[in-house]
Amino acid sequence: MLGEVLPAEAFAFVLIMMRMAPLVMLMPVLGDRSIPPRIRTGFALALSFILYGIHGNKIPPMPAQVFELFTLMAQELLVGSMLALTARILLSATHTAGTVIAFQSGLAAAQSFDPAQGSQSVIVASFVSLTAITMIVVTDLHHIMIEGFAHSYIKFPVGEVIPYEDFASIIVRFVADSFALGFQLAAPFIVYALIFNLSLGLIARMVQGFQVFFIGMPMNLFMGFVLMVLLIGAMMQLFLERFESHLVLFLG
Repeated sequence: MLGEVLPAEAFAFVLIMMRMAPLVMLMPVLGDRSIPPRIRTGFALALSFILYGIHGNKIPPMPAQVFELFTLMAQELLVGSMLALTARILLSATHTAGTVIAFQSGLAAAQSFDPAQGSQSVIVASFVSLTAITMIVVTDLHHIMIEGFAHSYIKFPVGEVIPYEDFASIIVRFVADSFALGFQLAAPFIVYALIFNLSLGLIARMVQGFQVFFIGMPMNLFMGFVLMVLLIGAMMQLFLERFESHLVLFLG
């Protein structure tokens, strides 16, 4: 009797773990490379144990064929990856905004490691991304992501056909919304750069021989820092509102 129960229970736990694994690989905050792998693995195991007690009865019986078993595990891994990828795509709006701000304020040459992207990026993009991650944790928006993963067994039951077309359309829309949000966050800097460069061009035309570059570069840097100090609060508020609305819409 025990020999029949234990494999079934182990199968249900592993299947839940396959959906929870992308949570610690792709999700913002927990999926950053700055988080030690042991902590991410431990969190995934703890969350799987909790969800096993909640949704363990929703897991179908273990298939008799090995191919069906691996197919079911691959489907669960794909569903978890899709759910985590949506949150990661939304966070990339801050990286887009930071990159645009850096190019408009003359800080594009300053590079640093961005833990949210896992690679080198402009220092302004790293700052905006880290600020957004901090605000997500402070406002407990990461709880919505974790709760959305827990509720995913209601929206996407185990063993049913994955709605690939719906996932594809959602990913495309999220990418477009993330890109648009990034430019909306950087819109004040784009307007400022346009006015500033037009003013420098007019000065260069009206005052022949005037060294516009030596005056304009430090002034552009100074104004960029001033605008960043003045607008970072409004930028983060807009980002958090859009981030929460998209998470609630998709993850529930």
